[in-house]
Amino acid sequence: MDCQIAKTDSQTDFDSIRRVYYQTWTYSYVGLVPQALLDNINLKSTWHPEMRINNTLVALTKDQQIVGVCTYGPARRKKYSGFGEIYSLYVLPQFQHQGIGQKLFQAALDTLQKKFNEIYLLVLKNNLTSRAFYEMFDFESSDDYIADQTEYGMLHEVVYIKS
Repeated sequence: MDCQIAKTDSQTDFDSIRRVYYQTWTYSYVGLVPQALLDNINLKSTWHPEMRINNTLVALTKDQQIVGVCTYGPARRKKYSGFGEIYSLYVLPQFQHQGIGQKLFQAALDTLQKKFNEIYLLVLKNNLTSRAFYEMFDFESSDDYIADQTEYGMLHEVVYIKS
């Protein structure tokens, strides 16, 4: 699929971005996160993509439908101060495995690499598909494992680093 990659701006339909997040989570994370977490996602209050207006890329179809999102910026964790970070990468299930995620991810990396020598991201430890995807871009698994306690159960993540 031929998609255009664009930065978000004040004209962006942020509700469409929320729908990409929601549909991707409820499809891709079944069996990877506690089901109660997925069952209790609130489309309006879980995600606030407008807060990252300057750090978001979207994949647009010819008819301007948003089918993928990648967010990035400076490190959010103190331990990785001075690093760039990929915050999220989501592509609608029906558009996955068509190269859209690769285009979004590479565009975000190109932007981050202008400012940062090292980039990191968090990925669910049991999400082997995503881990393999990031390894294609020369990210390497670190020994840094993070356990996030949610009200619906634990999420186990691993830090991946690209130097």
